[in-house]
Amino acid sequence: MQKTSLFIFLIWFIGSTHWLSAQTDNASLEDSSSTESQISIEAQEKFNDGVTAFEEKNYSAAVNHFTEAINLAPEFAKAYLNRGFAYVELKKSDEAKKDLFKAAEMDNSFHQAYFELAIMAEIDENQDEAILFYSKAIESTQKEYKYYYQRGLIYFAKEEYEKAKADFTSAVNLKKDFSHGYNERGSANRELKDYENAIKDYQLATLHDPSLVIAFNNLGSVYRKKGEFDNAIRAFDSAVKADPKSHLALNNRGYAKFEKGDFNGAIADFKQCVQVNPNYAYGFNNLAAAYIKLEQFKEAVDACNSAVKIDSNYGYAFYNRGIAQEMLRKVPEACEDWLRAAELGVAAAQTYYKNSDCNNQ
Repeated sequence: MQKTSLFIFLIWFIGSTHWLSAQTDNASLEDSSSTESQISIEAQEKFNDGVTAFEEKNYSAAVNHFTEAINLAPEFAKAYLNRGFAYVELKKSDEAKKDLFKAAEMDNSFHQAYFELAIMAEIDENQDEAILFYSKAIESTQKEYKYYYQRGLIYFAKEEYEKAKADFTSAVNLKKDFSHGYNERGSANRELKDYENAIKDYQLATLHDPSLVIAFNNLGSVYRKKGEFDNAIRAFDSAVKADPKSHLALNNRGYAKFEKGDFNGAIADFKQCVQVNPNYAYGFNNLAAAYIKLEQFKEAVDACNSAVKIDSNYGYAFYNRGIAQEMLRKVPEACEDWLRAAELGVAAAQTYYKNSDCNNQ
């Protein structure tokens, strides 16, 4: 009898970037009371008309008013800044970049301009440029936690975990209840293999936001990595409690139960996982693996059938189905599955194929 192989797909969660709009986060645009004293009254009036139009979400009119202000006072830096924000809302990125560059060039205290430029660089998938602009925004003011957070996310994506950790630390120092910041720093600690501090950070994240499923999942994943399966299961319990429809939390709890040897518990979780998300191929494959452990081979084949129906290139589902087929004495079908799995890059399938009776078929 061949040794049963298990493939579990465990989601390692990293916080998603939340695009932040400078003009929205700053609540309102500059009004004429705070503009340069040498700007003419007429230019200030046009500027204020632009602010009013922007606040009414009439961005085209806002652009026109700010343009009128600029024509009357070419040195009106705040008019360039606000027109840039209006162009952002109109999704005219080239015009927005030009105005934001101009505003920052005229007054490098406009950290909002650098921040918006950084966001647009991220949208353009230019990480280095985004880091440059976030850094300029931070040089302009050290009081905005989101600037450190956004830059930290890029450093994390670039696998520069020490830099990411430093930025997330700055973010949570500025905003003590910033749950996402603690979650991201926990992930940086996890990648640095500092599991104890990762656990502390994930716990802080969930303390400040008990609904943050991603942090409970990450906490469970670290406990699982440490072999503390009961703690992992408790963390995933909290994730499921926070969101009973989280198929990822259900999958991960089933994973932990599987590793603990509670195969019936794992099956219950994997079943619930695929009920919540019937298109989650990994859940079906994990269900099959648990069935194989309990020698319920027909059920394992059925679960693998569902997995490959969802993803016809899912090599591990073919691999596990091959194992179940062999145990049902369906050797030709098992060989066919292992051959397909090997073609899809599953190295162990090639070994099974060579070491079984497949070559005699």
